[in-house]
Amino acid sequence: MKLWRSRWLRAAVLPVLVGATAAAGPVARADVIPELPLIIDVSTPADGQCAGPLHGTTAVYFPTGVPAHADVEWRILGGGQPIRTGIIPMNSDVMTIGFDIGQDELPADGRLRVDARARVPGGAASGYGKPWNLRVGRECRPLHVVSAGDAVTWGQGLDLDRTFAGLTAQTLGDQTGRATRLHDYSVSGAALDAPGLHTGAGDASCPLDTKTADESGANELPDVFCQLEQAGAEARAHGYPVDLVLLDGCINDLDPVFGIPVGVTPGTRDLTAAVRRECGGLGAEAVNPAAGVPYFSGAKLGYGGRGMRAAIEKAHALPGNPKVLVSNYFHGADAPGVPEVLRARWSEFVRASAEAFRQAAAQANAVAGEAYAVAADGLASQDGDRKLWMNPLGDEEISLRLLACPQLTDVPPQCRATAIAHADPDGAREYARAFLLNPAMREWFGGGGPSGDGFTVSRTAGPAGTMVDFDAEPAGGAIRQYDWYFGDGAHIVTKGTAVSHAYTDPGPNLPRLLVTDMTGRQSVYELGEPIVIE
Repeated sequence: MKLWRSRWLRAAVLPVLVGATAAAGPVARADVIPELPLIIDVSTPADGQCAGPLHGTTAVYFPTGVPAHADVEWRILGGGQPIRTGIIPMNSDVMTIGFDIGQDELPADGRLRVDARARVPGGAASGYGKPWNLRVGRECRPLHVVSAGDAVTWGQGLDLDRTFAGLTAQTLGDQTGRATRLHDYSVSGAALDAPGLHTGAGDASCPLDTKTADESGANELPDVFCQLEQAGAEARAHGYPVDLVLLDGCINDLDPVFGIPVGVTPGTRDLTAAVRRECGGLGAEAVNPAAGVPYFSGAKLGYGGRGMRAAIEKAHALPGNPKVLVSNYFHGADAPGVPEVLRARWSEFVRASAEAFRQAAAQANAVAGEAYAVAADGLASQDGDRKLWMNPLGDEEISLRLLACPQLTDVPPQCRATAIAHADPDGAREYARAFLLNPAMREWFGGGGPSGDGFTVSRTAGPAGTMVDFDAEPAGGAIRQYDWYFGDGAHIVTKGTAVSHAYTDPGPNLPRLLVTDMTGRQSVYELGEPIVIE
């Protein structure tokens, strides 16, 4: 699979790495070799590799003089064995190396690993740095998946093959038996819509080649609409259709550090109204009340912009008119041990944003007269001891790519917050798999989506404390287990079809049911409307 990292990664990483090197000073001893060089990009053809040799490039980052007079030895491995190797002098901080690999040399599974190490005069060598893993397909018509969003989609600190988007594309390829190409344009800190980026010529004015700076010198990160603009430009330039777009966004529009949990960012005190405005694009105000906030606030970039429905429609307008999966990663019970007032606001955001995404997808489908968009989440992975893999932000190792978010500067705080999370990669894969259990995804890409409603409820509204009865009889027989997700953070497992649950929070609370049959096959059902408590 082609794991296509957008050019934003290099723009974000290199200044930080250079600054870290400058702060540390030059390495004086030839036998002291840091954890560099670092592979920061591998690019292979976007249109599939079905005949002829594989042509590609790899970019190696290694500041000149660290250590002094060192060269870089790079290699490409397949099946654990070197396929291509070479030694190059580093004449600049980043060197791009071209390579060609014959079809008969590619491993059967298409998996390649690229890494590099430093060599100093006299022959001393470092260990190989953190590898860049990729999978090369052999099909002429692979599935092309575009990823657009913020740090959660980008996978701050994760290797490319462990990000949510990467794992989803891999799992989709495994399920369909087709090669996949991931084109990732997501950016840490991105807003759903930052009106300040769209000056005069609309999305066509997006800064697609470099970051821009506002009058204060702060970096403006490309929003989801700019990311989609870039995705369309590259798809048209390379002549491939897009099959699926993974979207998220609007968390940075509301400020995930101060605005959502605390409510101190102007415009976010009424969180439900703010979600309707920023995630739903409803009721945007002419003046941004957070414009003068002295600390970082994503609301400075995203306040009063277009909502998720407009992003969905723009995604569907990409070449190939792709399906669109709007991804909601969060749950109300994801932060145990925090003060109740913070947990309550976070839970409110989770449910309100999920409902805004669901409505946006439904409205886009209704206008188009076809079902091409769906809002989904990874609820099926919310189980056990509630590890951080419910939210795939982190790794069991500290990656050098964490330096994309400096540790000790006035960088956006959510960069630092996501960088400290350590996830279980196997669990993260299950998290990605849960998204693909959505009935619409299974209908679009094979696997047989479940038919019917799956379960019924006794009521969909009432006062606090309302008891709602659930019945999974419509899901059919031969069911081994019923996993009930009530939409308020609660989850229970039953062997029988009937269960009751009391709701106390206002909601909206959208229940879902995961059924596992006697063969281990799983299906997800979703209620057609949320349960609202007055």
